[in-house]
Amino acid sequence: MNLQLYRARRLAASTAQVAFVACRKPHRRFSAMISTFRASPPLVHASCRLLPSNDVKRITFLSTLSSPRARAALEGELMEIMRRAVSEHEAIVRDLTVNADGRVTCTLILRSGALNGEALRSAAADAIESMPWATGSEIRLKLATPPSFMGRHAPASLSKVGALVAVSSCKGGVGKSTVALNLACALASKGARVGLLDADVHGPSLPSLVTLPAGALPIVQQAATKLLQPAEAHGLLLMSYGYIAKGASINATSGAAMRGPMTGRVAQQMLSGTDWGALDYLLVDMPPGTGDVQLTLAQTYGFTAAVVVSTPQRVVLADVLKGIDVLKELKVPILAVIENMAFFTDESGKRHFPFGKSQLGAVCAHAGVDETCAFRLPLDPQVSGAADAGSPVVRSEGAAAANELFGALADTVVRRTHALQDELALQRNAQLRFDPARGVVLRFFAGPDEGRELVLPRKELQRLPGAPAGSASQVPASVELCEGPERGIAVRVRWEGGGESSISLDDIKRIAAQ
Repeated sequence: MNLQLYRARRLAASTAQVAFVACRKPHRRFSAMISTFRASPPLVHASCRLLPSNDVKRITFLSTLSSPRARAALEGELMEIMRRAVSEHEAIVRDLTVNADGRVTCTLILRSGALNGEALRSAAADAIESMPWATGSEIRLKLATPPSFMGRHAPASLSKVGALVAVSSCKGGVGKSTVALNLACALASKGARVGLLDADVHGPSLPSLVTLPAGALPIVQQAATKLLQPAEAHGLLLMSYGYIAKGASINATSGAAMRGPMTGRVAQQMLSGTDWGALDYLLVDMPPGTGDVQLTLAQTYGFTAAVVVSTPQRVVLADVLKGIDVLKELKVPILAVIENMAFFTDESGKRHFPFGKSQLGAVCAHAGVDETCAFRLPLDPQVSGAADAGSPVVRSEGAAAANELFGALADTVVRRTHALQDELALQRNAQLRFDPARGVVLRFFAGPDEGRELVLPRKELQRLPGAPAGSASQVPASVELCEGPERGIAVRVRWEGGGESSISLDDIKRIAAQ
């Protein structure tokens, strides 16, 4: 029998010590025999038992965990594993510590409340438990303070707002306000911190769609900051001209008789003059048209992205396409397209199309939106009934279909907004270029990867799907950042000979680490 003696460290404050002896059994699997004895002679044998081979490995590591240098090395190894298990697009691992008893503690900083924190915690725990020396874990969840969508130039009221998303349509009466409210509630139901601004000064809808709790009006201006305190309902922060106009507190407001430039200034004051606090998403219910409000907000603050709402009528389609052209001109990415009032279903289950056949395909093609980001909302009496009652339909009982649809729309907004934010952060903090001798080079100047350089060699470029055949033509005309197919961002390569290829940033990191 071949014996191998493992040194034992003091595992507790008691006077008992443990000696570990591994032996090869006839079935050729390792077991261990433990003898417990007193530290001071004479040695007194107390007990003896066999351990499985996995426990032998754990005992072996535990014998080295008393060394700070060894624990630091294990922390570095575990950090790399954790980064693969928990995407940095969703959470950042902080304060990772390996303790002398094999327990691991760390904090996951969630970039948005809409992310499934428990699923991320479970993935992190699985990664820790895969280490043979780990005896347990304590993983804390914390919400990050969002960096402003405006960067360093944000006013104090918007300095902690992560994304400014417009709910837009050039045509009025298509249901923008209903979509904006229910989308905001769907995001809040996922745990996101959400605000909703009704930017339609001439025809504010929010006061009719949401019944505020008693005492919410009048809106108060903070003495120290001069910022308006937004109303709160359904887990949302709300602001509308209908809340601040003369007579709002007694529900006796009159029409806003003001010219276009004035409406733009009022919308601007409501956006930057409200104390929004820390928000993952601030949705803006835009007025119809392409006038002062749209131009003022887009050019002054810059929308992160937009959600476009349409209906099947051809007369609506013409105006919606014009609105999409303006969004493109203002360089506002489009996250999703919603066709409202698309159909209704009778008692027999048959679908009817009172406003004609769907125009969703044409809108998506013009907006450059994939069909996975296109949604059709039916004519549903529950939706109008909830609106008349002053409550979003996603907060109503028995509205499973509406909850599922707006939940899917919210998931799309979360996923694509994060990808756009990552792309913008990379554009600010990194340099991407093609080096004929080395390949695609990405260097980080700021952020968690500051000082790091990733290189995608030319031989790997030749293996990308869509790369042209022949070494002479395999020269990129340009390389640029783009949205990845699933989550995060990617690098798009446009070839001199025509065509393009793409590879995710995660894959580039994996190749560079090899």
